[in-house]
Amino acid sequence: MIMKNKLFIYLFTAVFFSSCSLSPGMHMSVNKSNGQTSIYIEELDEEIQINDIALFQNKSFYQQGVYTIGKGDQVSLTVWGLPEIFPNTNINPDQNLRRVDSKGNIFFPYIGLVKAEGKTQDQLRTDISIEFSKYFTDPQIDVSIARFNSQKIYLLGEVVSPSKINITDVPLSLSEALGEVKGLNNNTSSGSEVFIVRQGKSLDKKEIYYADLSSPSGFLVAGNFYLEDNDIIYVNAKSTTRWNRVISQFFPFSTFLNSIDNLVQD
Repeated sequence: MIMKNKLFIYLFTAVFFSSCSLSPGMHMSVNKSNGQTSIYIEELDEEIQINDIALFQNKSFYQQGVYTIGKGDQVSLTVWGLPEIFPNTNINPDQNLRRVDSKGNIFFPYIGLVKAEGKTQDQLRTDISIEFSKYFTDPQIDVSIARFNSQKIYLLGEVVSPSKINITDVPLSLSEALGEVKGLNNNTSSGSEVFIVRQGKSLDKKEIYYADLSSPSGFLVAGNFYLEDNDIIYVNAKSTTRWNRVISQFFPFSTFLNSIDNLVQD
């Protein structure tokens, strides 16, 4: 695990410093009519607006949806009331675990392959119960997500411990995520320049958010901003203006992010 974390930091550090030697073509522009900032991504030929999270105070913006199962997650399945066929005592808990395969399926006796990807645990429980009812009367099925592996966020730049964090069924806020990596680097970070690059699960969303964490009130706002799969949190360094160059690289480097994840996954 230590070697994987070091590899993660090394590879992302390489991306960070390579972004400082980019050729011209990327620039930051300001919409003077409303003061909102945007950044032009040359590789996408698109200008993306940067939204201050303090401007979005409605609950629907901040509320994270229910966790959906994805490839690599491990699901725990327990069948009650059929001890002769599915004993629940004196067994290794790992025997109840089913890993979601590369096609999004899990296998369970009697019913075979079941599609798990994209479903909540309640939806999966219902589907399995329906299939089991073909063979057993009133089956009692318990389904839970035992290990969360399919969704993650990345914290980069001037934080104490750059790393990735797996998202679970408990919503994770920006302030909580920063706490997981021991916060901002007090010596090198610019707390007023914290960016959230949102690409979404399919890597086709293009959203950038901005947070000013230089004051306690900023952390209060960040505590209500919940993160999504593949979010990149980047903290800029003090006395630099290179953030636009670094952020520009996160969009064409989406496939590189996948490569990083494959290298450091458990």
